Amino acid sequence: MRSSSIALPALLVSAADRAAAFFPNTTAPINGSEPCAAVGAAWAAQHAIAPTVTPTVPAQLAHACLNSVPLGKEAAIELVDSLFPYLEWQSDAAYKADPPAGYDFPAYDLFAALSSIRENVLNDVYPGEYAFQSAIYEEVFGPGHDGHFVYYPDLLTAVFEWTRERGLVSISEDGSSLPVIKIYEEVISTPETASAVKLINGIDAAKYLEDTVNKANWNRDANSAYNSMFFEKSGKATGTGNGYFSSGGRIRYVYQGANTTITFENGTEVTFENHARIKKDLTGVVDGPSFYAKFCNPQSPASKAPAGTIATNATAPILPGYPAPVTVTSDGVVSGYFLEGEGFEDVAVVVLTAFESDSPAEFQKVTQDFYTAALAAGKTKLVIDFQQNGGGYILQGYDFFRQLFPNKIQEGFSRWKENDGFVAAAEIVSDIVADLDLYTSDDADLISLAESWFNWRYDYNLTNQPFTSFDAKFAPQVFQNTSYTDLMRWNLDDPLTTSNASFGLGIEINGYGNLTGLPQPFEAENIIILYDGVCASTCTLASEFLRLHGGVKSVAFGGLPVEGPIEGVGGIKGSQVLDWSNIYSYTTFLLPYASTAEQKAAFARYNDLPLNRSTAAAVNVRDQILRDNIDDGIPAQFIREEADCRLYWTLPMINDVTAIWKATANAAFNGGKCAYGGIAKRDVTEKAEITRRNYLAASRLQERAEVVRRDAPATNDRFWQDKYLLKAVD
Repeated sequence: MRSSSIALPALLVSAADRAAAFFPNTTAPINGSEPCAAVGAAWAAQHAIAPTVTPTVPAQLAHACLNSVPLGKEAAIELVDSLFPYLEWQSDAAYKADPPAGYDFPAYDLFAALSSIRENVLNDVYPGEYAFQSAIYEEVFGPGHDGHFVYYPDLLTAVFEWTRERGLVSISEDGSSLPVIKIYEEVISTPETASAVKLINGIDAAKYLEDTVNKANWNRDANSAYNSMFFEKSGKATGTGNGYFSSGGRIRYVYQGANTTITFENGTEVTFENHARIKKDLTGVVDGPSFYAKFCNPQSPASKAPAGTIATNATAPILPGYPAPVTVTSDGVVSGYFLEGEGFEDVAVVVLTAFESDSPAEFQKVTQDFYTAALAAGKTKLVIDFQQNGGGYILQGYDFFRQLFPNKIQEGFSRWKENDGFVAAAEIVSDIVADLDLYTSDDADLISLAESWFNWRYDYNLTNQPFTSFDAKFAPQVFQNTSYTDLMRWNLDDPLTTSNASFGLGIEINGYGNLTGLPQPFEAENIIILYDGVCASTCTLASEFLRLHGGVKSVAFGGLPVEGPIEGVGGIKGSQVLDWSNIYSYTTFLLPYASTAEQKAAFARYNDLPLNRSTAAAVNVRDQILRDNIDDGIPAQFIREEADCRLYWTLPMINDVTAIWKATANAAFNGGKCAYGGIAKRDVTEKAEITRRNYLAASRLQERAEVVRRDAPATNDRFWQDKYLLKAVD
């Protein structure tokens, strides 16, 4: 039997030690007490000793506590019924029920799944509240594989998160053979002797990881979901830890058992205890009923807990473990680097961990200044690092594309599902803003509504022109037996959308207004996109423009240990997400304006019960539609788009992010070999030099007044975040 003597990070060691100290026998509650009482006692003792450290208990004990919570049957039925109106906003529900060929995951009907749960509650199928809420999470939302589609029930998510003491890595021994799985801590401490993992809990390791993560994840692609289970340098730097096998992700709310047993290829084995982090004050919790009363009470704001997001912004200007940047935003979201070494003398790297910056103006300026600095230093090739990028401000993604391709007009076609609530809102908004003067009115709410998708006068149509009537925008377009709006695109000629300091993003978008006629900084052949599968939300929009309009190639890392191509964009490709609280706000705000029985009935179905019984809730409300799918209507979410080159992570990449950048640049610019696919070496040296000189000359001529850093508009605006922020929910 292999001993569990692997060197652990200090935090994990302390968590395990604390749990062991309070629970010498973890197979049963202390002194035969109620499991929730034992958990509460452990929380109190640990909190008293170290109030700033998150307490932990053995997973088995926390699980026993959850299972002791009784089912509130009447409340459960009310909760299920309250979910249906919000689910109707999910734009691609019909495609989840009947996905096109090539989609990685099974079909499922989310409405039928929820109806089945309601029947099970009526028939007393669930032994307790935990089984009921787990069914909602794993049967209605888990199969969606959608970063914008999630519901975190209170009991399931408010108090505990499941964790393991080990992380994993996926690496190829030679860069060309299929990747193997190893323990992250062993690879760091003794890389020369670290054995590959063969089995996890008696199951083939790769299959175990795939099956586990697919119970609940935000990935639209099986390879990217698999990647999320492993440590990545970029993930550690941006705050996502050692991979979802260890902690985090949507599976942090799916119980993984009391212990984990790992069997290695060399025949040895290790078993370690799993734990649960305690996120809430457990004062007053003495048993299952008191747990329910404290955390399943729709009137109690104490049950709320913040939701996570993909690719958390770095909190320090320099990303941990990264080299010193040439330039960086003050929040660390954008940073630029120059590669060194033979074959990389002319390569620059721009890292975007998100499109959500504290200051959109600073994001824009730092990116532009980095291109100028890179070209001035003779760097004519660019690696765009989208690792861990879970999205952000939509128009920041548009501007990023137009900085690189100022003369290419992006398409960005999208549509909304026309459920009863949406149609009622569109009718009302289009009516109440009909005579509104946007530039003289002092009613901020009405201006925001006039500048929203609900107003037929807002947005451009397929041909980049204004809509001419309500029906031109909202007459039902039927696909998959579902009514949708006509295709629309952002009107970036509208300063209230772009540069306005109150209602817009606060920046002018490159290619519009005063930012027209600017030269292109790099040739398309000299740009490469680097993916790890995380790219979601706004990142997918920027990727779409770069690849389809700019002709930029891409490299994707990792994937399942199966030969063949993989996709780079593994996150949600939807183009608008709404929190359920936002939908509820729209319905309550617009209800006094409702003039027809249909409008009033549509809004009457919404209440705040599901908001108060959850820690996060969101739906994807707008589909992105690629030009090739205008006629068949299939959302981009279901379209497979493979990277040009697949590479595997290797041992040096675990500690050195520049090794990842160099491998990407080598495949893109030097004719380097890919594990699958390939990018032909394209010599555009002379053309690139002309482009470089033209850009630098234009930069010198352009007035470059120092941009005053201005943060994004206040997030308490009821409509601003809804409109501009597009980020996956972890």
